[in-house]
Amino acid sequence: MPSHREDMPESHSGGPGNRARTPEPPPNGVHSEANAQTASGEGAQTAETLPDSGAQDEDGVGDVSERIIQASDAVRNAERGARAAEGVRAIRVVNKAGDVVREVNEQFETAQSVGTSLRPVYESDALKKVREGINSLAESIPGLLKALDEVAKIHPFIQVAVGAFKVVVELDLKRRDNDKKINVLFLEMKDMMEVLLELRSVKDEETRGPDGTTIKARMQELVKRTADDIKDCANACDTYAKERLLVKVIKSSSWDDKLKSYMTLFADRRKAFTFALEMHVGRAVDDVNRAVASMDAKLDIVLGLFSSLVTPEQRELGELVRSKGGPTAVMVDNKSLDELMKVKLSAAEREAGAGHLRQQSDSLEALKAELFDSPDAAIRRNFELFERKFTMQQRELADEMRGVVEHETDRVIEAIMSGPHDKIKDRDIYEVWKEMRWRGHVKARHFILALRDHYVQKIEEFKRGEGTDPRVKKEDEGFLDFIDVSRLQAITEAFDDDTSGLITIAEVNNFTSSRPKGWGIAVWIAYWALGWQVSMTSYIDNIVEIFAKMFALLPRIRPENKKFAYDYLCSVWQPIVTLTAAFNGAIAPDIVSQTFRSYVEAEEERLRQSLETVRYNIDALDTLRLITGPGRIEKCLFPLLHLLLKRDYDIFCLSQKVVISKDEFPDSADTLLCVLDGVQYRHDALVVLFKQQKLDPAEQFKTFAYGLFEHWHKPENFWSMENLQKVRFSEVESVDEIEIAHLEPDKVLNHPLPMDCLYSPRTESEPPEPQGKAKISDALNRILGRWNGFFGWATWPCSPMVTFSFEASQHDNLLQARSVAANGVEYTILGHYEPDDNGVRDYSFTRVFADNTPTQYLIDEQGNGEVLSGCWGRSVNRLPNRFYFSRLPQEVLKHRPSPDEFKRNKTMALWRFALDAARGEARRKLFSWSYLKERHQRRITYLRLLRQAHGKDRDRVSAERAAIERASTYDEMRCIFTIHQLRKRSVNGPISTTCASCEKRTRTRLTCLQCSGKFAVDFCEAASCRDASIPGEEGRMHLPSHDIVKIRRDFFYYRDMGKILRTVRRVHERLSGGSPQEDQGKKPAACVSCRSPVQRPYWYCIDCNSDTFVCEECDLNKGGVTAEGHVASHILLRCLPVPVDTNVSVEERLSSLEARVASFTTRFDSLDDRLARIERLLEMVVSGRTIV
Repeated sequence: MPSHREDMPESHSGGPGNRARTPEPPPNGVHSEANAQTASGEGAQTAETLPDSGAQDEDGVGDVSERIIQASDAVRNAERGARAAEGVRAIRVVNKAGDVVREVNEQFETAQSVGTSLRPVYESDALKKVREGINSLAESIPGLLKALDEVAKIHPFIQVAVGAFKVVVELDLKRRDNDKKINVLFLEMKDMMEVLLELRSVKDEETRGPDGTTIKARMQELVKRTADDIKDCANACDTYAKERLLVKVIKSSSWDDKLKSYMTLFADRRKAFTFALEMHVGRAVDDVNRAVASMDAKLDIVLGLFSSLVTPEQRELGELVRSKGGPTAVMVDNKSLDELMKVKLSAAEREAGAGHLRQQSDSLEALKAELFDSPDAAIRRNFELFERKFTMQQRELADEMRGVVEHETDRVIEAIMSGPHDKIKDRDIYEVWKEMRWRGHVKARHFILALRDHYVQKIEEFKRGEGTDPRVKKEDEGFLDFIDVSRLQAITEAFDDDTSGLITIAEVNNFTSSRPKGWGIAVWIAYWALGWQVSMTSYIDNIVEIFAKMFALLPRIRPENKKFAYDYLCSVWQPIVTLTAAFNGAIAPDIVSQTFRSYVEAEEERLRQSLETVRYNIDALDTLRLITGPGRIEKCLFPLLHLLLKRDYDIFCLSQKVVISKDEFPDSADTLLCVLDGVQYRHDALVVLFKQQKLDPAEQFKTFAYGLFEHWHKPENFWSMENLQKVRFSEVESVDEIEIAHLEPDKVLNHPLPMDCLYSPRTESEPPEPQGKAKISDALNRILGRWNGFFGWATWPCSPMVTFSFEASQHDNLLQARSVAANGVEYTILGHYEPDDNGVRDYSFTRVFADNTPTQYLIDEQGNGEVLSGCWGRSVNRLPNRFYFSRLPQEVLKHRPSPDEFKRNKTMALWRFALDAARGEARRKLFSWSYLKERHQRRITYLRLLRQAHGKDRDRVSAERAAIERASTYDEMRCIFTIHQLRKRSVNGPISTTCASCEKRTRTRLTCLQCSGKFAVDFCEAASCRDASIPGEEGRMHLPSHDIVKIRRDFFYYRDMGKILRTVRRVHERLSGGSPQEDQGKKPAACVSCRSPVQRPYWYCIDCNSDTFVCEECDLNKGGVTAEGHVASHILLRCLPVPVDTNVSVEERLSSLEARVASFTTRFDSLDDRLARIERLLEMVVSGRTIV
């Protein structure tokens, strides 16, 4: 798929959701925005350990699998040592070589002894069964589901668990993820469900056991809880599968614990099922205990094996993380994370393959947000999306159960007696297959032609009155024209889902069963021969129109939304046009379109309902497959794109009226890119199939699916500058206001409007009780809950108020808090305590930001848990600054005097604190005009100071900001920063390109007209670059004599560049006659700025209605001229002096020379006549004087 070149705004590099980085405050005490942070929120991860091959379990006891891994590691170390020893013998001294050899021998002996002792365990039957179960999981699931369905018919109370199990299995199959950890988890789930098969021996759910309890009463509640557990586990697996590779590695310990907990839960459920069944049938307790002991032994083996189930990429990345100090050190080191992100990207490309469009954000902010997000929080946040997918899959399975269409042409297959044709459901195809004596498959061409002959014969018999088949209708004759060799490719694709070129009986049955009720086979084949092409053409026309309207609306969108709308179009327009432009459309008579319209509308409605279920948010390929259904993605690609773009167009319309969330457009773009990822996977699969058949993919894509993938396969030809000058993209002048008036934000948008979130929700309420609080130490219980406070630097405070809530962590003596600073930057606080010798508790904290703000370290000096007050700094060894956190409400805490005031006179400071807090509370409750006016004035002043943050008078600005921050609550400051960030959104990042000469980024683009081949050749404004000779494509050379066009404004490169170059070439041809000359008494051409006459080279404006010239000096010195209707952003064409034509023959040159000599002779003759007249006149004058 084509990738965008350098024509994106520089500010886009971090993604649309990136926040501005805040610099570290300088040591001279200047107020900085870097410290304007605050804290609240959900828990984050603390120190975590990677899965190490030699690690032990939580109790410190090494299990079997870990010992096995130790043995294999020892053997590998021995082999590496042996190889190293060989090299040492060649290049090192003898004594060192001997030491290495002895060490190798010792390692090898150790590995051999450990491996010998563990070999019986490694080769045990239990471990073999586990490995076999993992390998055969996919093959064993269908049979288990069928058996469970049979049991559920006898005992309906288990249907709730069986249904949940079926749904999550289908979702896992659609994910196409071969994660071994998830496979092991599903293996445990499968083993649990297999126990329910023993209910087959219980014929009646109301039969009472030895204790008088029915099996239904004994197991019903347990089964319901199991169904919920299965759903929760599937949500956890879905969340884990979405995590980026680096997060899986760094947080492997936390995720392993979470996934293992589900394995333990399913094992417990399995034991509970076993116990209930055994007690119901009255088996001995010893038998039950033995069965449970066997389950426990197997669980121990699986849990021990779990941590070692990692991919080579994860293992490689884990080694890098350990080399940088381990997970805890890496999580707080931005430099290490940047380096690991680059390694992660290369590994992901090896794993997923190149060319896919939708990739996770590569910003440090997004990565740190995932790292400090606990698995529990990520699972809770993913539940809403997963619930929608679960509902869709549940509905799909229900439709399959009750929605099997019975067609009148279907046969009842009772037994297969005479041949493979007995498996075919449709009577007509059955007759053809039987008559032709085909076996399990047939070539597509032979099948289509034989089927057409069969229907032609039926129609002829019907017309002659000889036919007795009631299935044959007169209308079928019109559709037979579409079933011919010219449409063989389209019909073959409809039958042949695997693109093998052969049609199998299974494919025939799938094709005939999928047709709408009441449609005959001839009509169904005609739809795929012509109707699908016609309907897709209609959808493509709608898509093109929607994009044209989006571009027309772009100038009218509110400035706060324009950057995100621009990013959206830059992301999705080009790849979608790559598909629509390649499709070979068709138009059919209205009667044909009407015949197929009912099915097309029904399919569109099905897609719309599915999209509404997921709220138009396709987060992964498994969600895409749920929406599109089984089969090829190209069948419903354009209807799906049309529905998504139609909703996105509504967002464009709303963006004119309201300020939308910064996540709205990126989410919409991600959804479309996920659909295009499905296209990419389909394309890759087709390439493999074509190559296996020894066919040229490029040639096959010209006809496959009516050329849909032709440009997708080789995009460089379509998007070359040569071709773009020929292509004309659709444009509209204006958009009907009626389309905009009826839209309601709540029904269109997925995110709340930013203006509705100027103030944060009230945070004074107590947080929910943490799980297992009884086990939390008293020292941690003291500081759990809500805290508000300030940080100090050279001024007090040095940042707005912070607010956060501590929660207990999973680890002993640890706590955590996650919140958002007043300036919108997320951060996490990790804390722990250690009692000293005197029993005083020392609390210490680490504050890690989601952006590049340096980590902060805090130490509490109080130790009582009632107030947190102490020192903080950017290094553990240097804490020069003060902080103060209290449980007082924000409205009260803002009146507290500074620590210096308390130090000078504590009594006076307390009195002032009490008086100011009481007066402030009274004013707040009265809500007086003076109180509102004061708040408004603080807001206006602070917004002005934010704009002056980098001005000359920084000390004064810092002092004024500190005074306002000290007098404002967190909610008030969050409101101010939200308004500030909304205003900053209206500033678009410049579109830049790379100069072909100096290779620097440049805002102004100088494009060569002669060198524009596949790609444009661009330069910066520097004369040395513009006039340089640069080698270009296909051996061409850029020369200073080439014509150049200058572009300063923002534009869409691939959409607008062709149009610009076409216009420039027309103007260039008109001006190719030479320098401007006086024309019929008009003034000579002059520069629109300095009014001086222009001589080539000069700039000519192609946007102005009248001829407008700009001299090179004015344009370069002023950075663009704005005068007399001409503006600096207009496109300019550089007009060079007219070159002398040197390619002239000798005869032409002689003729030209003779003409010039003849002209000179004529002029000389004229001059002689004039001189003769003057001479006569002088003679007359002289003779006259003589007479006088």
